[in-house]
Amino acid sequence: MNGLAAAGAGYSEAGRVREVNEDRILLADRAGLYAVADGLGGHAAGGVASDLAVATLRAHVPGLMARDVPPPQALVRALREANQTILEHAAAPERSGMATTCTALVVGARESVIAHVGDSRAYLIRNREVRQLTADHSLVEELVRRGDLAPDDAAAAARRHVLTRALGLDADAPIDLLSVPLAPGDVVVLTTDGLHGAVTPEEIAAVVRATPDGEEACRTLVHLANARGGLDNASVVIVRVRRRWAARLARVAAPAALAALLAGGAGVYQFEHSYFLGVRGDRVALMRGVPARVLGVPLFSVVRATPVSMAAVAPAYRGRLRQGIRVRTPEDADALLADLVHRP
Repeated sequence: MNGLAAAGAGYSEAGRVREVNEDRILLADRAGLYAVADGLGGHAAGGVASDLAVATLRAHVPGLMARDVPPPQALVRALREANQTILEHAAAPERSGMATTCTALVVGARESVIAHVGDSRAYLIRNREVRQLTADHSLVEELVRRGDLAPDDAAAAARRHVLTRALGLDADAPIDLLSVPLAPGDVVVLTTDGLHGAVTPEEIAAVVRATPDGEEACRTLVHLANARGGLDNASVVIVRVRRRWAARLARVAAPAALAALLAGGAGVYQFEHSYFLGVRGDRVALMRGVPARVLGVPLFSVVRATPVSMAAVAPAYRGRLRQGIRVRTPEDADALLADLVHRP
């Protein structure tokens, strides 16, 4: 693993049926730390559980590794802490029974490791192959492993969402640890069941290969899950692995490319005085700058996120919003957005 770096992208949506998104994703490129978590428990309590899981990972894992705690131990210690915290919060009657899955990845200088509990998944895409790295901790998967249920029947099984392991179910939460030897060009994909239940591994790999931009690939996969019913929250994190010198070169080259773009003289004025409507998360947002990136560096900033969700916008205009719709002033943006919401 020496000499490798990782860059992640992620996206999460509530889907077409559920009103609340209880999935959470974690992207921490500097620490090489990534995760997805799928909360359960109802009445938004599942969102509390998944929040606690990713927040605990973010708060503890980088610091532990900075003190030379190996990544496997750092992940296990953080997830056990999250499990205890979730159990404590679940003592409140309105949060009784809340829990969460969690699949976390650390891409380290010497080793890469996945910690996993529940039925979220990690896939490895290498060259033309895709392979599931994790095993679902579900009743149906247990029946398949014992030979009591045919693999082809698992997807339609009535109790396929019943988990045998999750953070918050028990004081002793067994956590799977997997050492993952990675190479330049590898891609690791983390998904919640709302996505991998609707999109096959082969389709995931095809989208990743065809779409170099990680954010665009993530949105494409989630939108594909939604197009197939959107029955559950759907989340994905895509982590691309490359040589560390290549990552450093991109960071050095990006300012140079940006300077070349601005060399015409009018570029700075355009950045500071141009606006467009775009998308931040699942909300429409007012942006300043131009809707473009140079070597991954955005040429825009968020002025403010609006309370309008993408689901409230006329379907015919959602694609244009993702590409960015230019406006002259923030006031023009407000007027345009009101119009988009009321269009059929």
